[in-house]
Amino acid sequence: MRPVFADTLLLAAPVPAPAAAPGTAENFLNRADRLLGKGPLALFDGDDKKLKAEGTAAGNSIRLEREAAERAGRPILYCSPKPRAELGGREFLSALRHIPLAERQRLTLRAAMLQVLQRKYPCRKQVNPHQQE
Repeated sequence: MRPVFADTLLLAAPVPAPAAAPGTAENFLNRADRLLGKGPLALFDGDDKKLKAEGTAAGNSIRLEREAAERAGRPILYCSPKPRAELGGREFLSALRHIPLAERQRLTLRAAMLQVLQRKYPCRKQVNPHQQE
């Protein structure tokens, strides 16, 4: 029989909030915020390189999809004035924070990044000159 004191300690222990699912925008943001809190020491955290690699992979995937759509004559998903969209790390994290929590929890990092790029570089609706307004 366990002592009652031990049961009381177990019940009084704080229950951590469930972590965001790996691969989600929320998980990425949580990990980035944790690293930002470490300041310069973040460079020595193994997650630093992992986060950079995940962000780069998502960005490259979106860029390659855009380039393929351009070559095929399909509509592109965002309209950067330069061939390579510019999106700084802190700018991206700030934009992620503007996505509602519930949405960040279900969006993949790639989908969230695409949403950020679409907000930063919206495509103007092209009018067909042969259509009458």
